Amino acid sequence: MYRLSNSLPYLLARVGIRMGDLFVRVVRKEGLTLPMYRVLAALAEQAQPLRLVELSALTSADLSTLSRLVADMHKAGLVSRERPANDQRSLQVELTPAGQEMYARFMPVAAYYEEVATGDLSRKDAAALKATLGSLYDNLDRIEAEIENGEIERLIKPRQERQPRERSSGKSRSKAARGEAK
Repeated sequence: MYRLSNSLPYLLARVGIRMGDLFVRVVRKEGLTLPMYRVLAALAEQAQPLRLVELSALTSADLSTLSRLVADMHKAGLVSRERPANDQRSLQVELTPAGQEMYARFMPVAAYYEEVATGDLSRKDAAALKATLGSLYDNLDRIEAEIENGEIERLIKPRQERQPRERSSGKSRSKAARGEAK
């Protein structure tokens, strides 16, 4: 039987939320949020300017949220934003020296959290876990397609018709419900 407490999505979310919450307790002292750190990390790892849509794919942030986040990070001097000459509708984001420095300061903390979380696993098992998680993520493309084409609906059980409740003889109804005055 499918049980929430042992389901893969629940267990993954539980780990991710806890690690994220613990990480935020450290980075918020510098005014960073977890999504901000993810933007810094994605830009640092790619080592080139990224369009918002690319950044969205790397950080799993939706575009509207990411746009506001990048605007805040730009005001804080962590990223620069430019519109490329060949595509004025697009916006490219790049780390500033301050953003690179902020990432470099907190990347060891993120690496440490991962090291502690995978403490009982060998390096090989940790690498296998990461590969498996990547595969799981990619497999969700199938579910997304099934949602979009309506195929997933076949798994939803139909609603059961509710039987109308029979009224009692009225003896248990209050005086107010029977229209009697006090």
